[in-house]
Amino acid sequence: MPWWIFYDFVEPSGRNPFYEWLIEVPPEAQAFVDARILQMAGLRRWSDKWISKYRGTDKIFELRITHMKVQYRPLGMYAPNRSFIFLAGAIEKDWKIPRETIDAAVRRQKLLELEPDHVRPHRFY
Repeated sequence: MPWWIFYDFVEPSGRNPFYEWLIEVPPEAQAFVDARILQMAGLRRWSDKWISKYRGTDKIFELRITHMKVQYRPLGMYAPNRSFIFLAGAIEKDWKIPRETIDAAVRRQKLLELEPDHVRPHRFY
């Protein structure tokens, strides 16, 4: 049984921004991201080199996943009952994630505080 459960944020329209980002990355990278998430599901505590609070935010965390020298950054938040919710995804370049991606993740996190039912279980691809 996994220690952690992962969810994707779903907008009121039904759109899943994390899924939309993930299907745009190369298939090998998709598999690598999902493999890391599956590894994390079975661990009680995550390594600091795998996840950290995104600088300048209160509740947004970034997974640090490097594949073929590309810095993949799923962004999410902790939720009750050992859950983690993916809010967005980005590729980090020059130590930066696009500001609009961070802003979107923060907006989604705030919406979830008001309406926590905008999630669905993360589907592995």
